[in-house]
Formats: sequence, structure tokens, C-alpha cells
Amino acid sequence: MRFGLRFNSASGTIREVVRWARQAEDAGFDDLWYCQDLMQRDAWVVLTAVAAATRRIRIGTCIVNPFSADPSEIAMRAASLQEYSEGRFVLGIGPGDPPYLEWIGRRQRRPLTGLREAVAILRALLRGEDAGEDGTGRADGRQVFTGWRPGARLTFPISPAPVPIYIGGQGPKVTEFMGEAGDGALPIAFPPEVMDRVAERVRAGAERAGRSLDRFDLVACVWWSVGERREQAEEALRPLIAYYGPSLRAETLAPIGLAPSDFDAIRAAWQAGDLRRAASLVRPEMFRLAISGTPAMIVDRIRWLQTLGVTQISIGPPLGVEKERALRITAEHVLTQFR
Repeated sequence: MRFGLRFNSASGTIREVVRWARQAEDAGFDDLWYCQDLMQRDAWVVLTAVAAATRRIRIGTCIVNPFSADPSEIAMRAASLQEYSEGRFVLGIGPGDPPYLEWIGRRQRRPLTGLREAVAILRALLRGEDAGEDGTGRADGRQVFTGWRPGARLTFPISPAPVPIYIGGQGPKVTEFMGEAGDGALPIAFPPEVMDRVAERVRAGAERAGRSLDRFDLVACVWWSVGERREQAEEALRPLIAYYGPSLRAETLAPIGLAPSDFDAIRAAWQAGDLRRAASLVRPEMFRLAISGTPAMIVDRIRWLQTLGVTQISIGPPLGVEKERALRITAEHVLTQFR
């Protein structure tokens, strides 16, 4: 089992993330992931800073999309960071989030088709190959990223270490595509119980493509909160669940016996501006949206995820009441159980 650490712009400053990355590397974490969200801190800058401050830990985007940044630009950055990190970079890519893309006037025209084409283009470019067409824009059947001319290739020496491409997202079709074309998968696992269906769809995609999943990295991207006491861990989770819970879909909540209507009171408190009351209304069963509790409770949840085929746990906010202490507890009492 691999263990990754996942941050986003709201986690802290770039210097803080670099400090936590050093701590994570010393503690034995395998991967550090950073989210690329529009109008927030840039993942490429953050990961370059992390690469400069670490020696072993892998670094990855979780995730970029080919609709706000062209595949050519993603390939340039990926190859450059692979060179600078000396082979430690992983490219996490997905279709992106329509509401955020609309901020900048972008629309996902055929999102899965575009993602599929982008992954094929990136594979070619990151192997040093020509990703152009014959000038018609339709020679290889592309429908989204058309008009690439012959000679469209990276023109600097490329690291001999291949860049693994992990595919992220949530929907059933993109989940199958993870197994069809990815070196790994970055599904959002809120709640962790959705990983049962995710693993099924990943296998279906791999079978359709005639691929083996022997070396495939199925990552569960989870909310995580650990503490010496269960109540302490859950207290750190309350604001997160209160904020995101009301927007989760019925099919996401169903595996843990919840429905969108269960969040009506929380939603009303948020809309009234009473954030403290919203957090206080989080019910015990809602904590199952995350992996939380004492180390012993968390170890049991991870062992169960292993039985579903999960090969990496990517732990994300809030981590715990205090991040550095939560990292120490995780390293000393959870990671050691899987080494």
C-alpha cells in the first residue's frame, strides 16, 4: 500500500506546503499531490518548489485538465518538471469542473472525448513523438483537439524516465477510462464506500481495452482526519462536511445510507451565514464521508479498502486538528502497519 499526501490552495502557503512535504518524505510517505484549481495557487509552481526541497517523494498534479490548459502546454510543463525532479513526476489529468471553466468562458465540448484525445496526444509528446496530424485536422479521427500540423513535438531532450499518467474524475464513463488508458486512477472517494463501484468500473475499462491491471495504481482520494480521540478527529472534519456535504449527489451519498435531504438543515444554516451552526449540525453518520478517528479505526478502514483493490491512499484535508501533529500520528501509527 502506497500513501500519498494531497494539498490544495486552501491548505496553506507554498512555503508551508514545502515544509509539510519535507516532513512527509521523512515520515515515509510515497507521493505528494497538489490540486490545480482555477484562480488559485498554481500546482506547477508548488510542485517545482517541492521537488527542489525533497529527494525521494514522488510529486503529482491532482488534477490538471486539457480545457483550460492546452495539451501542448501540459506536455511542456510535465516534461520540464520530470527533468527537474529527476524522474519523480506523475501527471494527474481529468476532464475538469464545468462551473469553474465557465468562469473563463470555456466549455467542455465532448469532455470524455477531449480527455481521451488529450491523453493520446500527451503520451505521444512525452515519448518525444510527433503529435501532429496531416493538416486536415481529422486525419486520426480527432474531434476536439484538431488542426495539429506535422512537426508538433517537444523540441528539447526528454527525460528517459516515462511520465506516468493518472486519470482523475468521478463519473462512470471517466472511471472506466481510467482502467482503459491510465497508469493509475485518481477517483474522488467521498465516501470511501464508492471505491467498490470505482474498482468495478476500472476493471471493466481495462478488460475492454485488453489491459492487465497488475501494475496499476488505484488511488483512493479521501478526506482524512486522525486524532488520539475519535471526537478530536471528527471535530476537525465538521466544517469540511458542512461545506461540501449539501452539494453531494444522491448516488454519492447512497452507499452510506444518506440522501441530499439529510443536509437540508446544514444548507439552510450556510445560506443564513451561520457557519458555526452548520458545522454543529453534522450528524455522526456523516463522518463516514471521510476516513477519520483514532489510528486503530483508520487502519481497519484502510485494510477494508485494500480488499477492494485500492493500492494507494491519498490523504487530503483536514488531516487533523493540527496538520504537522496529524502527519506524525499517521506516520507512526498508520503507515507502520502497512510497511
